[in-house]
Amino acid sequence: MRSPRLLLALCLIFCCLLPRLHAAEAAGPRIDVLLWFDTEDYLLPADDDACLRLAGMLQKRGIRATFKVVGEKARVLEARGRKDVIAALQQHDIGFHANFHSVHPTPTEYLADCGLLDGMAEFVRREGGGAADVRRIFGVKTLACYGQPGSSWGPQTHPALPEIGVAPCYVDEGSQVGLNHKPFWYGNALNVFNMGNGRGYTRMELHQPDAVEPAKKTVSEMAARLAKEDGGGLISIFYHPCEWVHLKFWDGVNFARGANPPREEWKAPPQRTAEETEAAFARFGAYLDHIRTIPGVRFITAGELPSIYPDAVRREGATGAELAELARRILHRSEAAVDLQVIGKKAFSLADQFELLTVAVGEVLADQKPTVPLVAHGLLGPDSAPPTGPHEPRLAGPAFRAAALDVRDFVQTQQRVPARVFIGPDPIAPADFLVALAAAYDSCRNGGALPAEIPLGVNLEVAPARQIAKDTPGLFGGWVIHREGFQAPKLVELARLQAWTLKPAIRKE
Repeated sequence: MRSPRLLLALCLIFCCLLPRLHAAEAAGPRIDVLLWFDTEDYLLPADDDACLRLAGMLQKRGIRATFKVVGEKARVLEARGRKDVIAALQQHDIGFHANFHSVHPTPTEYLADCGLLDGMAEFVRREGGGAADVRRIFGVKTLACYGQPGSSWGPQTHPALPEIGVAPCYVDEGSQVGLNHKPFWYGNALNVFNMGNGRGYTRMELHQPDAVEPAKKTVSEMAARLAKEDGGGLISIFYHPCEWVHLKFWDGVNFARGANPPREEWKAPPQRTAEETEAAFARFGAYLDHIRTIPGVRFITAGELPSIYPDAVRREGATGAELAELARRILHRSEAAVDLQVIGKKAFSLADQFELLTVAVGEVLADQKPTVPLVAHGLLGPDSAPPTGPHEPRLAGPAFRAAALDVRDFVQTQQRVPARVFIGPDPIAPADFLVALAAAYDSCRNGGALPAEIPLGVNLEVAPARQIAKDTPGLFGGWVIHREGFQAPKLVELARLQAWTLKPAIRKE
């Protein structure tokens, strides 16, 4: 028989260990579920009630979601006096989903022939008022994210988001750009986009009576795969509140294939029966309740994404060792291309590499010791295509010095990668000049002298541009609102140029 003292000691030890056991269990693979709603139907009043009910049922389950609100939807809620809906949605994150959504011209339509800077300005002009109205009506200083209407995507939108009071966070689905079906940085915005159906994105069909069990199985398998293969990750799930109450999307009824009737001719979409709507809410509730039981799962909002996926290169900067490693990888690349790089827990886009090496080499040329850690502030990609054609593979030291100082001035004043770097009268591509920057830094970083000749790349490919989709007729024209087969080749080419900014988003543990 054990003594009372021994039993007391064992109990004390167990009580001390129990919190640690719980902490160890909680420290297992974490699965973040980002649940978001494109809140857009401003024609059907029943959509207002669907928004209210969704916000309430989520709140009862302790789930905060992200409601991306169209500017006109916010104004209509205000005009209808739906303070109850506004108050309910305010318990969740509020994002932005364009000013009028599907009224022509849509974002891709008006951005299709723009360049980078004029496209950013046009996006701000057309969408800024809607974002301001959403912020005012919902009492939000900064909206949590933006996502395009339908497939109406454009690369000019990402860097323009802060100008309209939206956090640099892009949440949507599409195929225009992506990176391994995981969150990524592009255009200086954090993206949850192109997550891959069944890989990082899923949803249950609301109006299929037998949809619940297969949907539970799919999301459970996704969570298990993320836990096993990646040690955790993110699952993106999205809906539209109007899906619970309508038979056809509100915009397809009015604006399909380029139709643009005057407002007095807009038609409300046909509605579902009350029984169909109730059944859909019941299925969705069962789906949510199942997701909550999956080990390691937690629901997050778009507003939490920047703290989950911080950009260490912007916050902490690059150390001397990391700059040296970047230079080494550029110089000893295995193909005729330059690429994004990951060193430890830091991801370096090509724009980051160009900025960091430009600044570091500039300090060396000014007879200063490079400042480390060196923070990358975030350059945009070039605004036009680089020159092509043959050029000398090496550059004389004085010519490099002049070009490097000119590039440093361009980067500081324009905040983007130059489309061309001038060697005297001759322009070369910035990817080719990146090799020269790496070689110069590698030679001088430990007090060495600038060599008499410095190597250049010759017609190097920008490897991240491979992640930009081709401009097929279905890329934009597949959305029912655009004209069938609508294409935007100039916009896609600009998207490829902005691939200089592409890099993976690395999750903070």
